[in-house]
Amino acid sequence: MHIFPRVFRSWLTVVLLLPALAQAQFVANDARLLASGCFQCHGTNGKSGAFDALAGDGKQDMLNKLNDQRKKSANASIMYPHARGYTPQQLDMIADYFSKQK
Repeated sequence: MHIFPRVFRSWLTVVLLLPALAQAQFVANDARLLASGCFQCHGTNGKSGAFDALAGDGKQDMLNKLNDQRKKSANASIMYPHARGYTPQQLDMIADYFSKQK
């Protein structure tokens, strides 16, 4: 009779922790998922694409370029809609992701 509360507490702990563990895994993949929108032109993980490679570029430099694209007119380049399609936080995650690629 005394074992049930202990087992129940253990089970409850697992049930309560599962969403947090799942979210931690999702957050770890968020940056790559966001950056995957760049893979079509800049290559998978920012390597070997038709346009400039992004892998290993400095994070702040990339953020500056993306923010400059956001300020240009809509017809300036194909990058305008892409840069405007993300929040500043998402752009930060994308730049961070590419800066860590070799």
